[in-house]
Amino acid sequence: MSRKLILPLLLLCFSLPVFGQKLGDQSSAGFNNARTYANVDLPILRPPLRLFETVSLAGITNANSLAVFEDQFLVGQPGSPVTYKLFNRQGTNLWTQTLVGTDPTFRYVPAFSNSIVILGGESTTSIKAVKVSDGTVVWSDMIGDTSGRFPAVTDNFAIYAGSNKIVARTLGGTVFWQENVTTAASAIAVRDDSVYFLTQDRTLRAVNLVTPTTPKWPALANVASAGASLIASEKYVFVNDPANGIVAAITAATGQTAWSHTDLTGTFATSPALALAYGRLYVFRSNDGSGHAVVTVYDANTGEELWHITEAGAGLALAFIADNTLYYYHGGGQIRARDAANGALLWSIAKSDVRALSGGKFQVFVLRGNAIEIYAATNEIFMPQMANGGGQTTLVMLSNPNPQPVEATVNFFNEDGDPVSVPLRTFGTHDEVDVTIPANSSLGIQTLDQGGSLIVGWVRVSSDGLLRGTTDFQFTQEQEIVREAGVADSLPIGSSNVFISVGGGFNAGVAMANPTEQDAEVTLRLLNNSGIELATAPVSIASGGHVAKFVTELFEDEVGSAFEGTLVIDSDVPLAVTAIRTKGGVQISSYPVGQAVR
Repeated sequence: MSRKLILPLLLLCFSLPVFGQKLGDQSSAGFNNARTYANVDLPILRPPLRLFETVSLAGITNANSLAVFEDQFLVGQPGSPVTYKLFNRQGTNLWTQTLVGTDPTFRYVPAFSNSIVILGGESTTSIKAVKVSDGTVVWSDMIGDTSGRFPAVTDNFAIYAGSNKIVARTLGGTVFWQENVTTAASAIAVRDDSVYFLTQDRTLRAVNLVTPTTPKWPALANVASAGASLIASEKYVFVNDPANGIVAAITAATGQTAWSHTDLTGTFATSPALALAYGRLYVFRSNDGSGHAVVTVYDANTGEELWHITEAGAGLALAFIADNTLYYYHGGGQIRARDAANGALLWSIAKSDVRALSGGKFQVFVLRGNAIEIYAATNEIFMPQMANGGGQTTLVMLSNPNPQPVEATVNFFNEDGDPVSVPLRTFGTHDEVDVTIPANSSLGIQTLDQGGSLIVGWVRVSSDGLLRGTTDFQFTQEQEIVREAGVADSLPIGSSNVFISVGGGFNAGVAMANPTEQDAEVTLRLLNNSGIELATAPVSIASGGHVAKFVTELFEDEVGSAFEGTLVIDSDVPLAVTAIRTKGGVQISSYPVGQAVR
């Protein structure tokens, strides 16, 4: 990406005080009171995602907890003692707080409100309320083991639990109420004036925050215990029972079960097992009992299953939702971004040893023990096919719908993903060109066939504003364009399909480009008109790589001289895909590519 595109992003990073929003509704950066694990304050966090910056954490070697607010990072490290350190974006340690602890694991997530953060930790019997500005302790409390008992914070109260009591205290330190009760190692959820928590004997309690001696409804026995997740909404309380594989919705007004699923085998994920957004309940299992991780999504009102996806191999954690996108870490070594509406794979980052995930405006924060890697959401569009030479030329057309100019960088890549220099009208021969598209205007970049060898590859356009693109594939004879076909820019996605028709000289060409930094393993499936699978073919596409083939090359025996059906493209990382209808090997029209999102 050119320097002029990076500079505006840098200015955003260091000038906006709300860039890493206050501790909110994320699995690894505190929670809102309802614990939905969805962050509606992040309207711009859709892939593509590119590594933008790495912040080294001096004095930290094994951090397991990350909280992001403003332009600062609060990391927690288990051990003896439990250590919390606040860093700025330059990696400067601003303050340190410790709590007595001995366990090498970490099951505690801070909560934040009105500049106060509540700290606890594994094998720790105390919590501290600390000023974020300078690390000063405002108050502390001895409450028994706090591990797994994540607090909730409102504008006025901190509600927290240890192994032997639950307490509501004003943020200034005055105890409003407390109850001596053996709590479960599970999170507290607060919605409006209602507090929900689980006890060690598997009882779900609902009390009024202001008048706790009056239960909202009678305690529910045999619901769930340690490791359960609680989500409180205005209508329902959602809970999972890790011991018995149950997910249920309980009517908030009455305590009656609205719906439940009792057949979820295997092991629920942690941090979190449940998330709620857009009227859907997301359920995460680290292992479905067969060695694979699963995300299952239900209608929050009815419990009807809407969709589910399976990740090959066990291990799934650290999920959160922002900007209609579901983010999580799969233990196979990948950070995944999926469309929250249907599970379509939007982006994938190969990354091992991820300790925490968090989201901020335009950015995803990845904690890796002693450093935080920051991935920025970028404006990128992709043209999965480019050809120049042998009569073929390509016209890349960029459209700017914005009321201000957009700066863009256009990169050309060959089939191996390496930059390739292409003869261009007006610009000369380059593998990269910088352009300015005026407000509400468009611009074309035309390749030139100068009689050299055929250049085949793909195009990426990076910009500082939203653009739309179209590729026009042209075939010239005797200096006249005799055939051309226009194709819109392609959205990277993990699964797509293309109608194909072969016969009478007609064929279908498919081009796939891998814009991610991860190698792709692709399965091509040929279906007949009844949707019956006839054959499959594996294809490997390296990071940045490109493959373009006719369907008759991919499935020569099955397609033969005449065929109609569908080519399905399934990949373990998102690919940009385009398809062209040809006659005599020359393009005559585009084929629409079926995708779950656009």
